[in-house]
Amino acid sequence: MASIIGVETLQHTNGTTAATINSSGFFIPKLNIVQTVKTDTGSITGTSFADLAGVSLSITPTLTSSKILIQVHISGFHDTATYSVKFRLMRGNTAIGIGDAAGNRTQASFAIDSYGSGSQAVITSGFHFLDSPSTISATTYKIQGLIETGTFYFGRGNGDADNAGHGRYPTIITATEIAG
Repeated sequence: MASIIGVETLQHTNGTTAATINSSGFFIPKLNIVQTVKTDTGSITGTSFADLAGVSLSITPTLTSSKILIQVHISGFHDTATYSVKFRLMRGNTAIGIGDAAGNRTQASFAIDSYGSGSQAVITSGFHFLDSPSTISATTYKIQGLIETGTFYFGRGNGDADNAGHGRYPTIITATEIAG
C-alpha cells in the first residue's frame, strides 16, 4: 500500500516558511524581494566614492546558501564633458561586483560617460550582480559614485528647465533572493 503525505507548507528549522504548495501541487519557494525607488533627483561631487542618497536597501536572506540578485537602474548626466562617473555596488562597507585592481585605475561596477554636454542630455545605465552573502542577517546594499570633476545629477538631465523637453527619472535598486 502506498503512503500519502499531505503538505501545504514547508518550514525551515528556524521556523520560517520555506515554500508553499500551490493548487497544482508545485512547490513555490518563499523568496524575499526588496526594492527602493528614488523618484526625486540627487547629485554627487568629489573625487572619493560617496553614497547616492536614497539608493540603498536591506534584505534578510532566508538561507545562508541563498544568492541575492542585485539590479540597478540609473539615469542622469555628468555636467562636465569628456569625463565619466564611476559607480560601485556595496554590501555594507565592502565593494562587490567590481573590476580587478590595475595600477591607479578605479575599481568600479559600471560607469556613465558624459560624452558631451547637451542641455537636455540624459544617459541611462543598468547593472546586475549575483551576490553570495552567506548570512541570514539583514544585509544592506547601496550604490556609490565617484567623479573626477564637476557634478553628476541623477534622476534628471544636464539641463533642468521647467518644460516638456526635460524629464524626471527613477533611480532603482532591487534585491531578489534566490534559494541556493
